[in-house]
Amino acid sequence: MATCRKCGAENEEGLTRCKSCNAILPVKIGSKSQVRYERVRRKAELVGIKCPSCGALNPYTQFRCKQCGSLLSKKEEKSSFPTVWVATGLALAVVVIVIAVVIHGG
Repeated sequence: MATCRKCGAENEEGLTRCKSCNAILPVKIGSKSQVRYERVRRKAELVGIKCPSCGALNPYTQFRCKQCGSLLSKKEEKSSFPTVWVATGLALAVVVIVIAVVIHGG
C-alpha cells in the first residue's frame, strides 16, 4: 500500500496517482510502481534520484538526501554576465560601426 503524502489516503501498490486527490504518489524502488514508470518511459529521476554527493538512492519526491542531507536537484550555474547583455552589446557595437562608416565614408 502507498500512502498519499497530500491527503493521507491509502492506495494499492502500482498506482502512480492518488485515487482521492490525484496527487503523484511516491514510488518505491523495486516496486510495481517503478516497473510501471519504466514501462511508460518516464524519466529515471521519477523512480529514484541518486545523490550527487554520496551516491545514495532517494525517492523522486525527496528534495534532500536521506543519508547526507545535501540537495538532490542539480542547480544550473548562472553566468556572471548574462548572455542577453553580451548579445545587446555586440548588436550596439555593429550599429555604431555602421553609422561611423556611413558618416565618414559618405
